This record gives sequence, C-alpha cells and structure tokens, in this order.
Amino acid sequence: MFLCSCDQCRQITGSAFASNLFIASDGFNWLSGADEVATYQLPARDISKSFCRVCGSGVLWASGDGMKMIVPAGSLRGEPEVVKKYRIFISEQPSWSSCLDQVEACEGFPP
Repeated sequence: MFLCSCDQCRQITGSAFASNLFIASDGFNWLSGADEVATYQLPARDISKSFCRVCGSGVLWASGDGMKMIVPAGSLRGEPEVVKKYRIFISEQPSWSSCLDQVEACEGFPP
C-alpha cells in the first residue's frame, strides 16, 4: 500500500494523500461496468483518476506501462491483506497533515 502525498495525488483525491494498492494487471478484466468508467489522465505524468459515471466512486486504473492496476484502497468493501505500507513523497506533504495521530479522534461527528 502506498500513501502518497505528492501534489498530484493530493489534487486528484482532495485529501492529504492518496491510499493506493498496486496489483499485477495480467489476468485482470472487468466483469461488468467497464463502459461506465471515466478516466482523467494527468498531463505529462503517470497519474490518473478513474471513477464510475453512475455513482462517482473511485475505481482502479491501469498504470502508464499497463503492468499494474492501481486500486484506490478506500474503494474496497473489505480490509485488504497488506504486506507492507509506504508513505511516499513526504517532502510534498502539507504541514497540516504531518501529525494526524495527535488530532482528536471521534466515532462520528464531534458533539
């Protein structure tokens, strides 16, 4: 799992970082709904944003070389089996997100 804080990932997610899993693309094919997927390719970068035109959910997309599928971790219904996690491009991380473990946590909206 890659937690990426690069400028482009923050822009396309609207968050402090993108949470993506990478899987091999060989053997992958859509069972249904592929015709409802829209993809925005960030110019001159190997970064895309794919989403369902019907519900707006983020969906996976192919890497520029076609060797991997990038899966937005938040789009999964269950907990993925993650072998290792990496925080990448931390030099581009915004200062407001550098110590999130110190921010008050709530089960839902705060009272």
